[in-house]
Amino acid sequence: MATAATPASGATRLSWLDSIKGISILWIAFFHFFGAYENDRFPSALGPQYVSSFLQQCAPTSSLETAGCLAKASYVAVASVGFHAVAVFLILSGFGLTYSLAKTGNPEGGWWSWYRGRLLRLFPMYWVAHVVCLISPFVALPEPIDYRFVLSLLGDRVWPVSTIFYYINPAWWYFGLLVELYLVFPLLFRLLQKLGPTKFLLVCGAATILSRYLLLFVLSAHGYYVQGAFFGARLWEFAAGMVLGWVYRHHQEAAQERLFTGSTFFAGVALYVAGLYSYGPALAYLLTDALIGTGLFIILAHLSVWTNLVPRLSTMLAHVGAFSYGLYLLHQPYVIYFGELWRGQTMLIVSLLGCMLIAVLTACAIPFERYVNQLTNRILDRKKTDTSLAPASHKQAAAGR
Repeated sequence: MATAATPASGATRLSWLDSIKGISILWIAFFHFFGAYENDRFPSALGPQYVSSFLQQCAPTSSLETAGCLAKASYVAVASVGFHAVAVFLILSGFGLTYSLAKTGNPEGGWWSWYRGRLLRLFPMYWVAHVVCLISPFVALPEPIDYRFVLSLLGDRVWPVSTIFYYINPAWWYFGLLVELYLVFPLLFRLLQKLGPTKFLLVCGAATILSRYLLLFVLSAHGYYVQGAFFGARLWEFAAGMVLGWVYRHHQEAAQERLFTGSTFFAGVALYVAGLYSYGPALAYLLTDALIGTGLFIILAHLSVWTNLVPRLSTMLAHVGAFSYGLYLLHQPYVIYFGELWRGQTMLIVSLLGCMLIAVLTACAIPFERYVNQLTNRILDRKKTDTSLAPASHKQAAAGR
């Protein structure tokens, strides 16, 4: 999943944020590929006694084989929790939208212009992705094309939630959540301005817990609503990103120094581990996505900085992250198709094949997204030109008469 918003462009772009996006979208793509390949053949990485269950299945007969099985269990666990990076993208989205407005306090041209810009950033590539799914070979389309295709084109990934949330391309559920968050963002931004970062985060945290409690224990709503069909259940991650974007815009040096300390990194690890253990107890699940998203964002922020030790890797990840939206929209039908096709291969071979496949998809998605954006801008600029020339043309026609 990817955020369609970026904090800035050109010289003011924050490369470490783009690197986080790059790491996250590649991890998500591999998670989808690996999930199609492994097809529940291994114990759940989030289930109780995962390591012991994995060792029992692996059945090592020596200490060396035990070490190999533990390494394999660790690899499978990392590959299997790639969906956690979705929460990181929510934080990045809140950060990007707020960072771009925190300096002036108001969008240029007003909120209607802001809405127009967001929708034009979201929908053209989203529509093109629908067409690609229809006409492209080597894609997995497990469901028939029916009325839901039109609903999806319109941006509906919520109703009817049980049949459209994962329709055609399961990754597109996140698009519906983005639309909801963009719709309420002006209200959230004004609330942040009024309350300040601390009170705002407390209010959003309470709203998130209350939303999840009502959905889970009072309304007994479908689990998709908690996952993201209702934005309130994922508000914490977005609000945390907004607060970080606000603080980073006004106090960049202090925020950056605090974020990249060793103590903050270990706090992020602790939060992420707490999130992993919160899957079990029912009430603890109210905090799961908040803990995982916050902790993982901190971990990946540090990882993105560590990649600077290998400049080419850092540059590559930042470039992938800057154009992560297209890869998010396009990758899943392909990786599912080939993941299922290669189920007979060993894990080592299929992992190498998966990395090569994702590299090819990335290399194709980046220029494709750039082209769609350029075409959209060209069409809009032409319409603006035609509109501005229209009064002059009317005057010339009147003068001729």
